[in-house]
Amino acid sequence: MWIADGVEDIRYLFKKKGQHMRNVYIDFETYSPEPIKTAGMYRYTEHPDFEILLIGYAIEDEDPKIIDLVNLDDPLPFFRLVQQPDVLIHAHNATFERLCLRAYGFNIPATKFRCSATKALYCGFPEALGKVSAAMKLVDGKLDTGSALIKLFSCPQKDGSRIFPEQYPDKWEDFKTYLKYDVLSEREIDRKLAHIEMPESEIELYGIDQDINDRGTMVDVQLARNADAIYTEYLKRLNGKIKAKYGIASLKSGKQISAFVEERSGKFYESINKNNINQIMEECNDKDVTRVLTARKIAYKTSIAKYAAMLNCLCKDGSAKGLYRFYGANRTGRWAGRTVQQQNLPQNHLEELEKVREDVKNMDLDELMLFYDNIPSILSQLVRTAFIARDGHIFRVADFSAIEARVIAVLANETWRIETFRRGGDIYVTSAARTFNMKESECGKGTPYRQQGKVTELALGYGGWVGAIKTMDRDGVIPEENIKNIILKWRDASPKIVSLWHILEDSAKRAILAKRDVPVNIDGKIICHFYWIPQYRTLALRLPSGRSLHYPYASIKKKTIRYDNGDSREAESIHYMGLDQTSGKWAELDTYGGKLTENLVQAVSRDLLASAMRNVLSIGEEEKIGIVGHIHDELITECLEDSDITLDDVCIAMSVLPDWAKPFDIPLRAEGFNSYFYKKD
Repeated sequence: MWIADGVEDIRYLFKKKGQHMRNVYIDFETYSPEPIKTAGMYRYTEHPDFEILLIGYAIEDEDPKIIDLVNLDDPLPFFRLVQQPDVLIHAHNATFERLCLRAYGFNIPATKFRCSATKALYCGFPEALGKVSAAMKLVDGKLDTGSALIKLFSCPQKDGSRIFPEQYPDKWEDFKTYLKYDVLSEREIDRKLAHIEMPESEIELYGIDQDINDRGTMVDVQLARNADAIYTEYLKRLNGKIKAKYGIASLKSGKQISAFVEERSGKFYESINKNNINQIMEECNDKDVTRVLTARKIAYKTSIAKYAAMLNCLCKDGSAKGLYRFYGANRTGRWAGRTVQQQNLPQNHLEELEKVREDVKNMDLDELMLFYDNIPSILSQLVRTAFIARDGHIFRVADFSAIEARVIAVLANETWRIETFRRGGDIYVTSAARTFNMKESECGKGTPYRQQGKVTELALGYGGWVGAIKTMDRDGVIPEENIKNIILKWRDASPKIVSLWHILEDSAKRAILAKRDVPVNIDGKIICHFYWIPQYRTLALRLPSGRSLHYPYASIKKKTIRYDNGDSREAESIHYMGLDQTSGKWAELDTYGGKLTENLVQAVSRDLLASAMRNVLSIGEEEKIGIVGHIHDELITECLEDSDITLDDVCIAMSVLPDWAKPFDIPLRAEGFNSYFYKKD
């Protein structure tokens, strides 16, 4: 059967001729023995028993049609339809539908799809269809009957058996109705967000993102399996020792741990978690409490659990795929992690990394304990190294140096910072010298001033106060009694950045009140625009790249600001609706100048990384170089070992400014390393 190709060219051809692209809204209900949450979409659709049960689709404004493949409805007209060059395919989390079609032999390019989940994220709404339905108050919103029906028909039962439609014919009809409303919801989202158009550059970037997810990163299966087995055995023994000595049956039982702590110390803690466990050990000051809680920290060491996560989503070719969610962090447009969550991998500080890595691959726990003391720490530090280059390939890993510090310096026009980067200086040293009114030679590496300069740079750029310093200062390099004074000195040394916070907040408020475009002018240069969109009362922030950030249901309200000394004051604050990072619920949030600065700087940094992706991929043919991962401001490229593409080529390509950034003359710099496995260099 013919497969559509050259979709982008055809789309532009249709535009030129004035012809209309047909919109087709689709959704599938499927079956696979693989649990999609842990296996991921790629492994889920690769399973030999995967099948599409129901196809729901609607062409433009037509009523949705349901194709029942289990009961042998003919799907060929649908398959022909989605391959037509004048058709755009709309789906919610469209990667899934694309992979389902690929499993059936239809390899349709990602750029032919329009993802309503991505569009919702771009417009400031949640990703999940049910949450979008509620947030946008859809007329034909997602039904709440789906979860039970999916567990019934789309998953194996607890005994491994499978339920078929003839066993529950009424529920099967309910499943079709549920699917119909999913299609209607997708179409309504598309129509209600039609006033916001995603830039062509973002559609192109979505295609690059899908290529990266499709390619995946190879996993050293031997390392992952042995490390996981060692950790499992270590936990088994640790649990056994704790049970024998203290009678605690499980280190993961919150009730048992809390009861033990209360018995030993007389102090009751309703919750013991990673945020308060160290403080509890300090407060109790009891060696047995410390021993038990230290063991509990090991049991909950999520970094080591990533070995199992890699194995759970491992695909037939030995790679982990689908590790990135395009536009997953919609306050900035940055990617979010999926399955293995590469965005929060632990660092490695082992001196003989390769040797330790080989030992973990080839030894059991008893052998390993003969040579190494802290087994959990070793396993944690090796997690990155489980990602390896394909045979005959090598990783060329490069990342931007201090990208956010460079971007904020340019946007604020803090000239001494810009000059520091241009001359190749150390921003932590220069910042410390400015803050403490000292010579740079007195604040170099090895001095406490550079360490303090690092903490202040990482904590204070977005309006951070005492709490930000304490969070960032893990080693306690800044005495608590000096924190406020150092913050004020840092702000005095960086007046342009402080001014940027106030200008952005004032501009956003004016856009909300006046319902008009408000350009943000810094020393004669427009760095961004705030503007008002009537639909969903949206405050928008247009970035230098041309894309926008969106804050729906924006307003200005009174807010009580409380200080550490107990004082408080009323202030006018910007409010909008968004996903609460703690609860995950759609809720009213507030923002301010420092947070808007963070959004702006991180969004511009993200757009520079997107440009770097395009530049790097243009170095050579797909066979010679590809991107297999990106973590924060770092690219993991995979190159043919004998190709003429060097690390310098990758770093230079990353540092080339896109046209939109040239007026700002951002002093980009990328550096990196070559390796056959991933690591923190």
